[in-house]
Amino acid sequence: MKKLLLILSILFTTVATQAQNQNAMAFDGINDYVSVTGASNYVVGSTGMSITCWVFAQNAAPSYPNFDGFAGFRNDVDADFYLVQVGANAIEARFRNDQGTAFTITSQSLAPNQWIHYTFTYDGLMMRLYKNTVKVDSLSANGVISNGGVDYNIGNVRFSNSSVDFLLTGKMDETSFWSRALTPEEIRCIPVNGIDTNAANLELYYRFNQGTAAGNNTSITSLHDENGQQDGTFNGLALTGGTSNFVAGASTATTTTAYLCPGATYLYNGQPLTQGGIYADTLVNSQGCDSIVQLNLVQLLVDTGVTQNGFTLSANHTSPTYKWLDCNNGYAVILGATSQSFIPTVPGSYAVVVSQSGCTDTSNCHVMATVGLNVLNSIEGFSVYPTITSNEINIQLNQSYDKVQIEIIDLTGRTVVNTNADGLTNTVLDVKSLMSGSYLVRINADGRNGVYRFVKK
Repeated sequence: MKKLLLILSILFTTVATQAQNQNAMAFDGINDYVSVTGASNYVVGSTGMSITCWVFAQNAAPSYPNFDGFAGFRNDVDADFYLVQVGANAIEARFRNDQGTAFTITSQSLAPNQWIHYTFTYDGLMMRLYKNTVKVDSLSANGVISNGGVDYNIGNVRFSNSSVDFLLTGKMDETSFWSRALTPEEIRCIPVNGIDTNAANLELYYRFNQGTAAGNNTSITSLHDENGQQDGTFNGLALTGGTSNFVAGASTATTTTAYLCPGATYLYNGQPLTQGGIYADTLVNSQGCDSIVQLNLVQLLVDTGVTQNGFTLSANHTSPTYKWLDCNNGYAVILGATSQSFIPTVPGSYAVVVSQSGCTDTSNCHVMATVGLNVLNSIEGFSVYPTITSNEINIQLNQSYDKVQIEIIDLTGRTVVNTNADGLTNTVLDVKSLMSGSYLVRINADGRNGVYRFVKK
């Protein structure tokens, strides 16, 4: 079984990395971006191309020259294919062919401070822009690109091949560049399932799943291309701290939380799990795409510790319910013993059942070998009478004491009467309001302790 679970754990971990639920890259809008030298070469002569990306835009009011570039290449002469934020809710998607003709979609589909997935395609006849798999705009276009020397940038779109950079203030994740137009099926599935690196005409694919989110990543020298063609070059990125660095990424996995009780097994898609952790599986969603379903399985550790204080056993955990058990009687439930504390009346071995978040667990057995001697022995000169009563009990001491505390305790360990009789040699307690049953009287007189039993009729 352990070997099977290890295999399952490896399988689940591998599947989980296909979803956009790990790192992204945060850009500070000052000098951060990633460049891929001469990447326009991948689409020279092609009648199709695509860009996909997750973006978390944080510039609420961009205006020239403070536009925010997402991804793509641009020289404003004969080779443009990019996405850039040009207004609070406006995104510009442009293709410019080798004849210098530009085709531009401007869509009011952007919303700052949330993860959005964009796909921009050109198939030789039409440009199309998709937000979260839904087409938001399209435009007729034509031509090809012949200039293979223009850099592809992430987190920046350079204006007119000059020193003006449209630098992103925000985060990017799962960015890809293709030398063909993606199909409608791919556009539906990529946001929820990631990208198959064996897909045809995939040129560049950056998942940003490197390093430690918001940690010290200065030892990482380039942005890894999952397709193995061309790693990206870091420009201006500090690679340490919560900005200008790898950070927590977009998540498209459907996440559920479940609890695993001590010693129990949780069945996840037909597989038994016996340890807490994060597991993932791939299922087919309503759109026909493979979709990642992530399970956060929380291992509950119910505190079954018991503390003994004198003649009292107390469960350490604050639980909605308790059941005290007689270990020497086949773990039989002790009737009425349902409080956090319990005072045994006979020597024996006792345990408690506690609950937490729907789980129950049982403590070890605790031996109370001297209960019979200590609890029912009187102190010389002290007396409690009558032992069976309906109205009151008398407590007689052999002398006056400075500090006298008297408690009446029911058999669940709950104190039902707590009073002082400082300086008195005799006191009477009214017990008419108590329910019928057995009770213990605990007396502490200047450090001298005695426990006595009586029955309320």
